[in-house]
Amino acid sequence: MTTQVLLLLFMIAAFVALVLFAKLPVSLSLVATAMALPLLAGRGLPLDQLVEGMFGYLDTGLVLVTAMIFLKVIEGNGLLGDLTRGITIRFGKSPLVLLVALTVVIMFPGMITGSCTASVLGTGTLVSPILLAMGMPLPVVGAVISSAAVYGMIAPPVNIPVMIIGGGIDLPYIGFDGLLALVTFPMAILTTLFLGLRHVDRKALARVIDEKKAEPRAGKLSIYLPLLTCVILMVGPKAFPKWFPDPRLPLTFLISAAVGLAVGKRFNVAKAARDGVREILPVVGILFGVGMLIEMMTLTGIRGTIVIGALSIPPAFMLLGIALILPLFGGISVYGGASVLGVPFALALLGQNQIVVLSALSLIGAMGSYMPPVALTPVVAAQLIGEPKYGRIIKLALAPAVVAVLVGVAMLVWANPIAKFLGV
Repeated sequence: MTTQVLLLLFMIAAFVALVLFAKLPVSLSLVATAMALPLLAGRGLPLDQLVEGMFGYLDTGLVLVTAMIFLKVIEGNGLLGDLTRGITIRFGKSPLVLLVALTVVIMFPGMITGSCTASVLGTGTLVSPILLAMGMPLPVVGAVISSAAVYGMIAPPVNIPVMIIGGGIDLPYIGFDGLLALVTFPMAILTTLFLGLRHVDRKALARVIDEKKAEPRAGKLSIYLPLLTCVILMVGPKAFPKWFPDPRLPLTFLISAAVGLAVGKRFNVAKAARDGVREILPVVGILFGVGMLIEMMTLTGIRGTIVIGALSIPPAFMLLGIALILPLFGGISVYGGASVLGVPFALALLGQNQIVVLSALSLIGAMGSYMPPVALTPVVAAQLIGEPKYGRIIKLALAPAVVAVLVGVAMLVWANPIAKFLGV
């Protein structure tokens, strides 16, 4: 075995041991592994390169923090609650249409933060009582919320796994929105309908609608100004690039949050902002740890060894490896899987359209959210709804997850024809 292969085995073993046995957070496990690699390779402790790797994801970290503050503002001023109430009343006559709308609502926090936990703890908290009141069993509600949250994590405009892989291969996060939307929204909606539609009790749904009608509104239509502002600032630069300046995502979320403070209910702004930052900090920490690890993998030659090894694997076995290993590694950390495995796999598939390849890899890797030992999304969803055995949620979500992996593999096989057809 070469030195790089031994270092790679050490890196994987150390990371897994720190997460599973030492019970360290994923972020600290990544940082500790990144610091141990150069020491073991005889390179000392290159602080400058560790800091450089960490700040490679500073922009993404700012997006997450500002997005979470915006989410807490529109939660505090009543916008999210009013939106859920309005959707239930407006679309409640059709269980199918209502489930489609609620799926998008659950996805929303994940779409702007890149975190499935934000979806579960954000809109999942608002939607789960409605799903339960409609007659769905606890495990089904957990599976619906988990699935929508996972797809929200990789839906546009913020897809962190793609950003991580793109950062590793020097590909800017541009041109992904259309394809990611085309993949995530239909699959999220179909998964919700597959899991939940047959359990809806129309009489129970009618009672839910009556209860929502009796609830007071959070405010006038002006309460939706923050959401409208956010959409305009996101879409405007792409629709009219010549005269609409692009404020970028962090400033977009801060401006929208400021608008949210002027409408709706009054709330403790400082507490909401602190809570938002506290909830998203673990994800930001993972990103910084990922950046440090990638930098150390490059320094020690591990990254190059992985790429050379991946290039020597026959295409059929590589696709099988992606379909199996990427979700399994995602059981520890989807972001860690994107950095450790996603980057080498993307480099090994440079002959294919990279926008399609990275979108497919993020889809396959995201299914690791259901995988033990961490299985973070089902665990959080189970705690939210009071389901004592999160394994029941995983069991229900497993079949749709396998379908998603197969879709991702098909995207890798036909990446160039798909790109040509969609014009990406």
